[in-house]
Amino acid sequence: MAELSKPQRRRVTREELYAMVWQKPMSRLAGELGISGNGVAKICDKLNVPYPPRGYWAKKEAGKPVVTFKLPARKDGTSQEVDIHPTPPKPAPLPEAVNSAATAAGKVQDIVVPDGTDNLHPRVKAWIAEHKKLQKENEQEARLHRNDAWWASRVPQDLTDRDLYRFRVTSAIFNGIEKAGGKIEKSPITGRVTFQIADYQVECSIVEKLIKSFRQWEETRKWTAFPDHHQSGLDSSGFLRVSVTTYLGGRKPEWIETQKRKLGDILPEIIGDIIATGPILERLKYDQKELQRRYREEEDRRYEARRVREIEERRWSKFCQFAANWEESDRLLAFIAEIEKRKSDGEEIVGSDPLDDWIGWATERAKALDPLRHGVPGLFDAISKISEWS
Repeated sequence: MAELSKPQRRRVTREELYAMVWQKPMSRLAGELGISGNGVAKICDKLNVPYPPRGYWAKKEAGKPVVTFKLPARKDGTSQEVDIHPTPPKPAPLPEAVNSAATAAGKVQDIVVPDGTDNLHPRVKAWIAEHKKLQKENEQEARLHRNDAWWASRVPQDLTDRDLYRFRVTSAIFNGIEKAGGKIEKSPITGRVTFQIADYQVECSIVEKLIKSFRQWEETRKWTAFPDHHQSGLDSSGFLRVSVTTYLGGRKPEWIETQKRKLGDILPEIIGDIIATGPILERLKYDQKELQRRYREEEDRRYEARRVREIEERRWSKFCQFAANWEESDRLLAFIAEIEKRKSDGEEIVGSDPLDDWIGWATERAKALDPLRHGVPGLFDAISKISEWS
């Protein structure tokens, strides 16, 4: 079966886009362009192109009356055309990674999120101890400078339920990673952690999923004891997000909690996929080496082609020079023959040498220019010895 052609980059004008979105449903058009329906809608918004509202095509197919919006005149600052770049296809599952994930998941089936803070992973326990230490130090400093409130550092608030929940989930993931054969390389309290998986460092994020909030700025900071770790104006969604942030060649493992799916319910899946980044990174490394090898081979081919071309040019230049020398030799010998005709019969001295010696000197020089003096094989033998270094 022939492979389906991949969508190519396409440049469309406002008028073309307008005609396209009113000719077929957005989902079908998006598939042809290689992007999502939401992506098509965003492009329409960017070019100020109206598109059918929800339910338009269902009504039209049912024979009900529908309204088609006209294309408005282009406003100043609105582009007349846009390049639509297809979304790259997701990489195919790597068998080694699939097997590695399944093996790792099988090892951590009993991993659960702890109910309390008594049996947390040592790295996470250190976070709590660090926070308590900072609270104590700032309280002592505040007492010392109680008359200078502006001087004292802010005393961090107690850990919130959201902080402790993130800590407990992180602890479970840490325990699972170690049980599956990985190591914890870096574990900052911010949740941007680094695991050592096989020979590779894998960066992951175990953080609160944040949302925009219309609450007052101070209110949005009360859900955590670490408001400075987060962008202001964002509030807790009430769910965690775990993601692998290390580049995996187009793969972006990510897990976001929902009301129906908690991270504790899919810990084996999460841990298995994090462990599976080892084979993926190994394959990326191999592919990179192969790419470099092919690049070097191509460079060698180009160099060899250039070398052969330069040699050919030098040889042809030499051949042309031989032809010019051959003509020059014939011309000079004809000139010398005319000299022989015109000289007097008696012996003449030119300078301190006889005239015949001068004619002999000129004859030898003229004959030396003849490339055929050693025969045709000799001529091409001289050409064959030309190299890039000659």
